[in-house]
Amino acid sequence: MSRFPHFALSVGLAAALPSAGAAELVCGADAPLSASVRLEYAVTATRSVLSLSGEGVFEYRRQADSYRIDSTVTAIGIFESRQSSTGAVRREGLVPRLFTLRSSYREPRSIDFDWASRRVTFSHTGRSEPTQPQMQDRLSMLMQFAWRQRAEPGTSTLELPVAGPRHVTTFVFKAERAESVTVPAGRFETVKLERRFESGDDEFEVWLAPALCSLPVRLRFADDKGLVIEQRLRAVRPL
Repeated sequence: MSRFPHFALSVGLAAALPSAGAAELVCGADAPLSASVRLEYAVTATRSVLSLSGEGVFEYRRQADSYRIDSTVTAIGIFESRQSSTGAVRREGLVPRLFTLRSSYREPRSIDFDWASRRVTFSHTGRSEPTQPQMQDRLSMLMQFAWRQRAEPGTSTLELPVAGPRHVTTFVFKAERAESVTVPAGRFETVKLERRFESGDDEFEVWLAPALCSLPVRLRFADDKGLVIEQRLRAVRPL
């Protein structure tokens, strides 16, 4: 499996830290998987000529060898999503067990990872597929990205199997150049990861800040129906 490149962190460590608790984060060897944290985002959702502002909250909680992630993204009138991911924390990172999704205008969906039987099952279709090493859901992959960016040197491409609402897709991300990003929480030097848009696929970009244990300070999602959701970090709060 391809690995991330090492970027010089001296510039990243000099980035401005947001006042809301970021300076209290301790980036140890297992960061950011070792500590519970709350990320708050300013959200912009756009579809066609309609653009609305909203807010997003991402909470990662670690207890012993288990984790739970809860995420809400809301822009009233255009988009609302509530997601959760639970599972284990192991030597290879996060190992999801159950993912749930509730969003506007859709029935609740879930994904069940049965690692003992080596099957992942999708409630929306009733189908199942084989599990794969390092497989993530669309929520746990954010923390897995952050953990691996800190932990692994290597090439500029990452391939990661991701279980979406209907099936498993191999996400191929390119690690782009180091990039300075200004968000409501401050200015950060980041490592940008980008999933190129292909026919029928979603486009996804994430900016990871080494100075914040490689947590995402900016995210951008676009689907093939014209919906674009952008999140910019507003605050970081240790839990």
